[in-house]
Amino acid sequence: MAASKSAANQSEEVRGGMELDLIDMMNELQSKLINNGFSLDLSLPQIVVVGSQSAGKSSVLENIAGREFLPRGCGVVTRRPTLIQLYPTMGEEYAIFGHKEDEKFTDFDLVKREIASQMPDKFSFSSVPIQLKIFSPKVLKLTLVDLPGLVRVVVDGQPESSIQEVRDMILSYISQPESLILAVTPANQDLATSDALEIARKVDPDRLRTIGVLTKLDIMDEGTDARDILENRQVTLKRGWVGVLNRSQLDIEEGRDIQFILDKEKRFFAGKQSYRHIAERMGTPYLQRMLQRILKTHIKAALPDVRNRLAEKLAGYQRQLREFENNIGEDSGGKGFYMIKLVNTFIEDITIKLMGNSELVGMKQLSPGAYINYKLNTEIQNNLKLILEPDEEEMTILITSLDGVRCSISFPSLSVDAVNRQLVSQYAAPMEQSVESIKNILEEAIAESATLLNRYPSTKAEVLYRIRCSLQKEMESTQCKLREHVKAEMSYVNLEHPDLDLSVCDPLVPAIGPTKMWQTTTQTSPPPDSDPADPDSTASDSASPSAGPAPSSLEKDIHNGVGDGLHSKAKDLVQVLMNNGHMQKKVQYLMLVMTKYMEIIQKQITDLTIKYILCFLVRKVLDYIKIDLVPTLLDAANFSSLSEDCEEDFRLKEEMETACECLKDALATIQAF
Repeated sequence: MAASKSAANQSEEVRGGMELDLIDMMNELQSKLINNGFSLDLSLPQIVVVGSQSAGKSSVLENIAGREFLPRGCGVVTRRPTLIQLYPTMGEEYAIFGHKEDEKFTDFDLVKREIASQMPDKFSFSSVPIQLKIFSPKVLKLTLVDLPGLVRVVVDGQPESSIQEVRDMILSYISQPESLILAVTPANQDLATSDALEIARKVDPDRLRTIGVLTKLDIMDEGTDARDILENRQVTLKRGWVGVLNRSQLDIEEGRDIQFILDKEKRFFAGKQSYRHIAERMGTPYLQRMLQRILKTHIKAALPDVRNRLAEKLAGYQRQLREFENNIGEDSGGKGFYMIKLVNTFIEDITIKLMGNSELVGMKQLSPGAYINYKLNTEIQNNLKLILEPDEEEMTILITSLDGVRCSISFPSLSVDAVNRQLVSQYAAPMEQSVESIKNILEEAIAESATLLNRYPSTKAEVLYRIRCSLQKEMESTQCKLREHVKAEMSYVNLEHPDLDLSVCDPLVPAIGPTKMWQTTTQTSPPPDSDPADPDSTASDSASPSAGPAPSSLEKDIHNGVGDGLHSKAKDLVQVLMNNGHMQKKVQYLMLVMTKYMEIIQKQITDLTIKYILCFLVRKVLDYIKIDLVPTLLDAANFSSLSEDCEEDFRLKEEMETACECLKDALATIQAF
C-alpha cells in the first residue's frame, strides 16, 4: 500500500486515453453525491446485489472483480453497504477507498481489513455506503452495490432486531425505481423459498428490474439440473437468468484463486449436457458483459429523469438558502439578527391570533382573540350578573341599628350607603376571576405561537419567561384597578345619577315624623265593657296605660327588665320591628331604591370590567410583546447564549451551500457528457 498520488489523479492516469462512457459519468455522479451524503436522497441507476448469507453473493462479486476482497465470517459480517466501482486498466491492480482517496491499496488482504474496519459493531448497522474503486485488467467497467445478506436466524449473539434491520436497509435501496436488482439464489434451494426473489418481488412485482443469478449449480443432486430456471421458464424475469459457479470453502482454505473457479466454470457449462446449448450465456464473463450492457442502457434511459430530479433538488436547496439568507443578516451580527427575525415571526403570529385584521388569519379554527371576545360577552357578563336583592330582615336590622339609642324622625340616609357598600363588595371576587380567566387564554395562545420556536429551546424559554412576567404583572394591575373601582362604588351612592328613576318609589316614601318602633300600628277592638257611644269612656280607655293590645311575653320581659341575653331575644325583637307598619314602609322603600341603583351599578361594572381587561391586560401585554420584548431580549445578559440556539441552522446553511455546489457539479457532469 502506498500514498503517492491523489485518487483523482490516479483515476485520470488509469483512464487516460480511454473514452468516458455512461458508467464513468454515473460513477463520478455517485461519488460526488455520496461524499455529500446524498446516497439515499436520489434514485440513481445502479445494480444492487441481494441474496441470503448462504447464497454465494460475496463469491459472485469477487468473481466479477477477479480478486478476493470481501471480509468473511459467521453471522452478519456486512453491516454497511459497499459501492463497488470497477475500472479496467492496462496493467496494475489496486483499490482506492472514498474515505482514503490519497492511498492506493495494492494488497487486497489490506482491502479486506479496511472494509472490516469500516463496519459498525456487530450489534448495529449503517446505511451510509463505503465507496471502493477497483482498478484491474480483469474487470469490465461496472458499478455494483453490495448489501448485507438476508438472514432468518441470528448467530454470534447478534440481536433478533438484526433480521428486520437488514431487510429495511435492503428495501431502502431496491425500492428506488432506478435500481436494478441482482438477485443471487443457490441452485440447491427451492426458488419458492428464495429470500432474494421474495424481497425483490415486493418492490418489483412485475419482475422488470430483477436479474437472476443462480449459484452452486455444481453441487446439485445427481440427475437433477436447473435448465428450466436458466431458460427463464420456471420463474420468468424480463432480464433473464445467468448461472455461475463459486469457490467452495475448501477451495478458499486451500488457496485456489478466482481464475481457478472461472476455468472450472467454463468447463462445467461446456461439458454438462443439460447446459451445453446455453453455455455461451452462462458463467461470470457473460454475467459481466450482460450487466455492463444492461447498466449502460438503463443509465441512458434514466438520465433525463435523473437530471430533472437533480435540478428539482438544486432548486429546493437554493430556495431554502434564499429564505435563510433573508433572515440571517450580515457581518458578525448575523446570528443575533437571525434570532431577532425568528422572535419577530413569533410576534407576528401572536398579534394575528389576538387582533386578527390580516389575510394570514387561519380558517380551520377560531382564533384566541375571537375566543376572548366570546368569553367577555357571554360567560364573564353572566358571572357579573349577581342577584343583589336586599334582604327585608337585614334592612330592618340596619335601619334600626343606625338610629341606635336615638328615636327615628325621618328615613336614615346612612342606610343607603351601608347597603350599597355591602352589596357592591360582592363584585370584587367575580371581577378578579374574570381577569384571571382571560389571562389564562392569553397564556395558552402565547404558548401555541411559541411552538414556532421549538427548534430554539433557550430562546423559547426566555421569550415565554419575559412574557409571563409581563402577563402576571398586567393581570395583577388590572385586578387592582378593578378593586379600586369597586372601592369607589362602595364609598359613594350617586342618587343623582341620570339613569336612576325614583319616581316609582313615591307611593312608598315613609312619612316624616316620630316612629314608635316598638309598638305595632295595627288597630284593635275596644274592650267589651266600654261604651262606644261614650266618648269619655273611649278617651279614658285610650289614655289608660293599659290601652292597646295585650303585651307579649317579650314585651313583658322588656318592661319588667327580665332576661339578660339580648342576642337570645334578637329574633323576637326583629319580628316586633317587622310588624311595625312605619318600619315596613321604610324597609320597602330602601329595598326598592337599592334595587334600582344596583341595576345601574351592575351595568357599569360589567362594562368597565370588559374595558379594563381589554385595555389594561390584553392590549398592554400585546404592546409589551410588540414593542418591548425584542429590546428586553437584546439587553438580557444571556443574549449571546440565545444566539447559540441557531448554531444548528447555520450548520444546515453550510450544508445547503455544499449541497448546492454538489448538485451543480452533478448537473454539470451530465451536461458535459
